[in-house]
Amino acid sequence: MTIRSDLITQLTTNLAAHSGFRVSSELPFDSAGQPLYQKNMKTVYLSEEEKEVTEHVPLLTGEIMQTETLVTGYLVTDAKNQPSDIDTVTSNVLLARTAISSTFDSSSSVETEIEDDRITYTFEYNFLKV
Repeated sequence: MTIRSDLITQLTTNLAAHSGFRVSSELPFDSAGQPLYQKNMKTVYLSEEEKEVTEHVPLLTGEIMQTETLVTGYLVTDAKNQPSDIDTVTSNVLLARTAISSTFDSSSSVETEIEDDRITYTFEYNFLKV
């Protein structure tokens, strides 16, 4: 299993109690010049994993490598009619990172952007493995 697929599984579980919200297994591609997450509001989309491998600890017998994995998630809602449980939804999206095991450090954050009548939530998940 990949980190992205594990996140999708956990997000589906975390958002099951929130009516109207979905998790897509599709990538957040553009369709006719508009990202899918803007077309399909109240649906969480996750990007491909971005990995960076760096030297963590140099040793005489070799080195220990560190892998940092970044996954970005997107969710759009109507700015005029925000769902009453949006705070709980964003918290549950952020908590999905706890489903990823074998990491020595993980973090998640969210940024919001309001444009026209839409609020875009951009989630970032970071995972460090040795």
